[in-house]
Amino acid sequence: MSSRAHVPTATVILAGGASARHGGVDKTRAEVGGASTLERVLRAAPVGSRIVVGPEQADGARLAERFGARFVREDPAGSGPLAALARGAAETGDEHVVLVLGGDLPLLRAETLDRLVAAAARTGRVHCLDLLIAAWPVARLRAALEEVRGADGTWTDLPLRRLYAALDETELVREEPVGAEGEDIDTPAELDRARAAAGPRIALAQIIVHDDPERTLTGVRSAVGRAAEAGADLVLLPEATLTPFGTDLRAAALARHEEFEDEIRRLAAAHRLVVVAGSFTPTADGRVHNTLIARGDGVDVDYRKIHLYDAFGARESETVAPGDQLVTLELRGTLLGLATCYDVRFPEQFTALARRGAQAILLPLAWAEGPGKVEQLRLLLRARALDSTSLLLAADQAPDPAYTGRAARGVGHSAVISPLGEVRQELGREEGMLVTDLDLTEVAAARAALPVLEHSGSLPG
Repeated sequence: MSSRAHVPTATVILAGGASARHGGVDKTRAEVGGASTLERVLRAAPVGSRIVVGPEQADGARLAERFGARFVREDPAGSGPLAALARGAAETGDEHVVLVLGGDLPLLRAETLDRLVAAAARTGRVHCLDLLIAAWPVARLRAALEEVRGADGTWTDLPLRRLYAALDETELVREEPVGAEGEDIDTPAELDRARAAAGPRIALAQIIVHDDPERTLTGVRSAVGRAAEAGADLVLLPEATLTPFGTDLRAAALARHEEFEDEIRRLAAAHRLVVVAGSFTPTADGRVHNTLIARGDGVDVDYRKIHLYDAFGARESETVAPGDQLVTLELRGTLLGLATCYDVRFPEQFTALARRGAQAILLPLAWAEGPGKVEQLRLLLRARALDSTSLLLAADQAPDPAYTGRAARGVGHSAVISPLGEVRQELGREEGMLVTDLDLTEVAAARAALPVLEHSGSLPG
């Protein structure tokens, strides 16, 4: 399962060519956050037909294979954006929504594009952030193109705004962009700002953690592979990935933690990303630490869960010893805080991580089932994001339908939460993956608008 829209969609990307402002280089091939701008646009686009109107260049074959994209040229070449769009619309099925995107928008959000497409399909209107981030019902797009066609029967040299002038005010719905998602890179200065705003790409893997460790490892290997294929810099697996609660945690820690850690390192190296996974490590007092391990790309960090789940009839402290250190890791210039499951009920941990500079917080979970527990999880995730004005990335276990015990084995509902507490992406109960690009501009803007980290002080006695 994923959060991507299922509306039949054709994405037409207007990729242009060489840019004088960028020294004659095609700005769509400028690197931002480890990938070209065009690749970032392609991976944000919904699943479906992806048509790039512009020169194929040396990366064309790779992008075509990876994203199912087709490179075409406007007819005649160089005749302008409307001619390019007309070429893309002509190759689109009648039932589709056409998503029109500029090829120089490196910080587009997949969830925003999905929302625009779904809204256009539902209302029959054009939903947009601006002229180069817009979802058109295909019939209306074709009609508008016909309305503005030139006297010579072509669209040569007609600007894109002419197309939107064909719409009346009731047909166009504008939405506000979030963070830097609407910013293009027309100038070198804008390219520099985009690079500064582009945080790492994070995948949240919602998997079942089985009693059989080999079945779990099969799921881990598959999830890490899919995260790498999606271009992720880091993949977050759930709490207790080593062995699920309800099993002998210390026996698993003694027998399998080192082997599990070696496998996480191997996967991280093979796929060239960071893997974060929940394990257990033995303690001297006969218990274990609930340990989050982060390995790969120069990262070698452990976080031991501080707050233990002695609640709702459970007694985690009987088998698990608490950690006593806050932990962060740095990835491509972005500081990420670490927390685990029950920690989410303690706001001071999240604000402390933010004060240490964390812009996003990774939260693996094995949330326990129970009346109202899913609602509590949603509420807590949103509250902790707001408390810390940080992006919150939560990866829960997917509950195993065959499991009938009472141990905490997840409820699903992995989610991406904005620094102002908005649910950006969320899964259901089934296995799945969310992928999100961190926008550091959004975090800075949230902290400027809501400076709770600065305002917090000692309360009167």
